[in-house]
Amino acid sequence: MTTPRGAAALAVAVVVSLAACSADALRTLGAPTGSLTLHATFDDAQSLVPGHGVQIADVRVGSVTRIGLSGHRARVTMSVRNGHRVPLGTTASVAKTSVLGENYVRLIPPRGADLVRGPFLANGATIGKTSVEPGIEQVTERAGPLIDALGAQDVNAILDATATGLGGRGGELNRLIERTASVGAAYAAARGDIARAVDGLAALGHDLAGGRAELDGLPGRLRRATHRLVHGRRHVKTSLAALTALAREVNATIHPRHAERLRRLLTDLDAVATAALRGKEDLKELAARVQVFLDQPPIVANGQLLIYVWLRGLILPLGGGRRGEKRRESFADDYRLIVEPPG
Repeated sequence: MTTPRGAAALAVAVVVSLAACSADALRTLGAPTGSLTLHATFDDAQSLVPGHGVQIADVRVGSVTRIGLSGHRARVTMSVRNGHRVPLGTTASVAKTSVLGENYVRLIPPRGADLVRGPFLANGATIGKTSVEPGIEQVTERAGPLIDALGAQDVNAILDATATGLGGRGGELNRLIERTASVGAAYAAARGDIARAVDGLAALGHDLAGGRAELDGLPGRLRRATHRLVHGRRHVKTSLAALTALAREVNATIHPRHAERLRRLLTDLDAVATAALRGKEDLKELAARVQVFLDQPPIVANGQLLIYVWLRGLILPLGGGRRGEKRRESFADDYRLIVEPPG
């Protein structure tokens, strides 16, 4: 049976757990995550908290989702966005975006790793090799003995020299700091563009890897083509020289002697072409009449030639005859009566 004191302790534990979970959830809210989860153990997590970034080549590819203890070391859980794979042998380092910036986990792929074919770290894998970049506190601690070794007079001299060097240049120093901040802000704003550029380069590498056989053979083909050009250079120069000499000979001998004849021939051809264009209607009518003639019933049957002649058109005089006879129009009517039945 649970006592009131035990129930209160249980409620406090639940509230603390929920508060811790809620704090982690709030820190990672909106942070880029994916289906790939990786772990890494560091000697010191510095100021790293859930929600801080995970970067490859200064491009954010994921977020820190949880930090806990593993013995006396910090165990960091990371979530990597979909579409980004981490090569096997990658190392992890806790670093800072700037001197006063936030911490993040830097993933460093091994040199020469195939970012297209892998092999890659599996989901839930632990990165074995880790490191921690020294922060401002560690640098200060290491510089402490050096500062202590300096005498008061040396420190005063250094400060005086610094003041003399920077005297009257406060405005320039402020502008320099502002420009540095602007450059940092521009790079931060272009973070998405840099990520897309890296993804585009990865896609290009994948496409080039698909045509690796052709690319491997390209240098050999270029070498053979260059060798052939070098080998045939003398023949090409000789051929060009011979063609040039031939053109000069033609211009010097044939053209002056036959230019007028060629001009007249072209003029005659132009006249013939013009006449053919003008007489195309006559040619069309002639072809139509020949076609009509060919379409008439055959005049050969059983190997015997059948001729139908209407004498009426043949015996009529051209200029008219005796009274009552029909006058012929022309000789063309005579022949038309041969191939056409009388009306």
